[in-house]
Amino acid sequence: MLIDSNIILEIIFGQDKWRECQDLLKAIKNELIRENVYITRFTLSAIEASCRKGKQDFLRDLLLLICEEKIKIPKLDIRDDLMINSVRENLGLDFDDAMQFVATQKCGTYIVTFDKDFDGKAIEVKTPAQVLKTILKK
Repeated sequence: MLIDSNIILEIIFGQDKWRECQDLLKAIKNELIRENVYITRFTLSAIEASCRKGKQDFLRDLLLLICEEKIKIPKLDIRDDLMINSVRENLGLDFDDAMQFVATQKCGTYIVTFDKDFDGKAIEVKTPAQVLKTILKK
């Protein structure tokens, strides 16, 4: 799974679905999720830029998940940048969404997001609750 920026930002800003998103990160931390988990470098930078005072522990914990390779950052190269540009143009996505789309496809996975811009696109979309429901069945 690739986690979209809005999932992490939901926690940072204490928005409506922050608990659902927090539960997903706890499942990752506790190794309840048996698949590869990714975020893009762009997402990580957005999180670091948005992390306000009082959320430094959250940021540290997220960075530790990356250091422990429980969350991976896919390597995107210049060919991927060309694809991102093409996706922006052909699918009408903004830069961030196009990058998430390309990274998701490159990783051969689905995206975890609340973003409706992916609806009707050639990409599988799940919410954190849908992912958590799947692991609870196992």
